Amino acid sequence: MIKINKILILLLMIIFNVVIFTACWDNKDLTEKAFVTAVGVDRTAEGKVQLTLQIVKPTVMKAGEQGIPEEEAFWVFTTVGDTIFEAAKNQMTAVNRKPFYNHADLMVIGEEFARDGIMDALDFWERNHEPRLGSDIIIAKGTTAEEILKAKSDMEKIPSLHIKSILKNSKELAKVKKVTIIDVLKQLIQPGVSPAIGAIEIVEKEDLQKIEDMKIDSTAVFKGDKLVGWLNAAQTRGLLFIQNEVRNAVYNVDNPLNKNKKVAIEILDSNGKIDAQIVEWKLILSIKIDAVGNIADQQGKGDLTTKETFKKLSRDVENAIKTDIKDVLSIAQKEYKSDIFGFGEVMYRRHFEYWKQIKDDWADIFSNASIEIDVNVKIRGTGIIGKPSEVR
Repeated sequence: MIKINKILILLLMIIFNVVIFTACWDNKDLTEKAFVTAVGVDRTAEGKVQLTLQIVKPTVMKAGEQGIPEEEAFWVFTTVGDTIFEAAKNQMTAVNRKPFYNHADLMVIGEEFARDGIMDALDFWERNHEPRLGSDIIIAKGTTAEEILKAKSDMEKIPSLHIKSILKNSKELAKVKKVTIIDVLKQLIQPGVSPAIGAIEIVEKEDLQKIEDMKIDSTAVFKGDKLVGWLNAAQTRGLLFIQNEVRNAVYNVDNPLNKNKKVAIEILDSNGKIDAQIVEWKLILSIKIDAVGNIADQQGKGDLTTKETFKKLSRDVENAIKTDIKDVLSIAQKEYKSDIFGFGEVMYRRHFEYWKQIKDDWADIFSNASIEIDVNVKIRGTGIIGKPSEVR
């Protein structure tokens, strides 16, 4: 019995020491490491690399266990170097802690840096073991990454979390091209496709900038790794239909039974496919979209549940989707000459021998190619009511 008690006491002492030393190690981790939540990369006027880190305050992390801290929950530090790695090392002199990138799940790249080419930034991210390749990446339109990461948020203690939430919600509504770093890297090394990356811009310039003063509803277009232009919200939606990334969207079309009134059609799902065929050595590119939707909102009077009105609404939504697709094709082909859709990738995979002959001229071939568009929309319901209620 005495021997058993001694063993139990020894086990308790071991457990106690493990808990104490683990707690001390965690505390040391918090105070000696700077936990990075977001990274920004810019080009200075002198041509150097400027690196901006958004870092969680360790005192706030510890205080958060007991209650909501009153002080700001983050720091923003900016350093400069000839390379990103040098700028990252210089952060240690500014932060006085070792930056820890394991929690960095957002990269913001300034417009000027993106126009020079983003591969340098991605190489640093890919080469080091700490950063996550699954982190979101976004381009700062008309501003710097530093300005974006310095902005505060009324919704989140850590502003980068607010940006990520907007990205997620906007993607679900087909308003932004949400991509990760690994997505972009794959496209850069894959023949026949150039990246398209979501963009964030400041709508209202304030002395104390906030995330609420910004919007995320446009897309940065790349040719190779260089930024060449932008897509607006409607063109972005067209791109997402082509790339089979629309799971929810809203189109407002005319009420066929009530002039000057609108009907909101909610797209509930869609399937987008692209194809490239060689017929008698002639290139034929095509896009096919199948979508289903519901009547989500009706202005004005009238029974929209008839077969004829369903057909009319379906045709109107089909035409609206075609317009978005034609707009994005036009700007990508004629203005940017960039295949962000992946037609070249289809050629590479399915018609490799033909691709080898045309790959060096693909930008010109793509920009002059005619593309067939087929859109089919099925309206399948009206919500939980048929006709709208009438006021007596």
